[in-house]
Amino acid sequence: MVQNEIKLNSSRSWMQFIIVFLVGITIASGMFKVPVNMPNIMEFYGVPISSAGLLMSVVGFTCIFTALPAGAIMQKIGAKKFGIVVIASAIIENVVGAAAPTFEVLLATRFLEGISYGCMSMVSVAIITANFTSDKRGLPNGIWVIWVSLAQLVVAQLANLVVPSFGWQGEWIAIGILQAIMLVFFVAFVKNPPMPEAKEEASSEKKQSILEGLKEPAVWLISFSCLFLAVGCGCFTGLYPTYLQQGIGFDPATANNIISLSTIGGIVGSLAVGWVINKTAVRNRGILLAVVCGIAMACFAMQFRMPFNFALVALFAAVYSGVTQFNMPIAFAMVPDALKRPELLSMGLGVLMIGANAGGALSTFLPAMVVENAGGVWAATDLMVIGFAVLALLCAVGATAYQRRCVLKEAKKED
Repeated sequence: MVQNEIKLNSSRSWMQFIIVFLVGITIASGMFKVPVNMPNIMEFYGVPISSAGLLMSVVGFTCIFTALPAGAIMQKIGAKKFGIVVIASAIIENVVGAAAPTFEVLLATRFLEGISYGCMSMVSVAIITANFTSDKRGLPNGIWVIWVSLAQLVVAQLANLVVPSFGWQGEWIAIGILQAIMLVFFVAFVKNPPMPEAKEEASSEKKQSILEGLKEPAVWLISFSCLFLAVGCGCFTGLYPTYLQQGIGFDPATANNIISLSTIGGIVGSLAVGWVINKTAVRNRGILLAVVCGIAMACFAMQFRMPFNFALVALFAAVYSGVTQFNMPIAFAMVPDALKRPELLSMGLGVLMIGANAGGALSTFLPAMVVENAGGVWAATDLMVIGFAVLALLCAVGATAYQRRCVLKEAKKED
């Protein structure tokens, strides 16, 4: 499809965005259906919490290795065909996962989940870019950021509806059906946006650009900050529903309702972070990330020491959920200004995603293993996750110092 066939900022543009947004919610629901069902899965297959934690970690590992080739594939086949592959992968994962005879088969299906979840944002960016002018992308981008929070709300309430009658497999099938419905709408109404032509570079220049992008210290520090922080945040996104049941003693429905209420904080955090970033000077955004690390540290210290009190736990979970929405948007905003040359941006973002996905891969497995080795004592994770938060804070401060001294100062001289 050629560019002039897309009427920018039109009602059709919004229709396509809404379809992609709803697709994204069903894809993220597939990702986060595991935490609310982890106790049931552990009981069904007779596996410990460390093994069940791998169901989340394997998605992160898959994202690490698929991000760069996925970008090249989307560039070649187009965003619509790529989106169809993304949705189809998720549907297959749900159908096969629901029928998985062993835990190993279920674990293998999560690689497909990693492909779909890891690539969905790429599809959304392509659709938004093709349908809206730069001055009108703020609203759809602002709506898009709540896709994960809404998905966590969906899976928690869906679990209350279907799991009592159909088991955890019922949620897999229900999400697969929702994804299949959205696939029909995606195929019928979403147009294939034009992909920008890649600028030809001499191979020596391309190689030099890649090497320069991999040598930016500030970007690596930002990436490591996100990695370390993700381990602690993963305790909430991956393990908190299990802790609410096994650690505090809430019944499954109450635990799911607490997770649902926590999404309010996630939505507020998602919507607020853009405003906060815009109000923060470029040279101070690393300090902002350090402040988030400090707040996260306090959350990590309290997360597995909560009393049997619905209102208090729900309030804490909402605040915690809001905090977890800040680190990645701040990091994305920092990377362009941490590079000495703008053409290094793709590699800089690649470095950032390596850290973020690596942290996501470790985030459920490591804390789960600590809890298991401590005989089910959830607070045993405190030292590890608080230590990681301290490292994240130090990396954020280090990135700021380097950026101010070696990048922004140099850019000011050139101006």
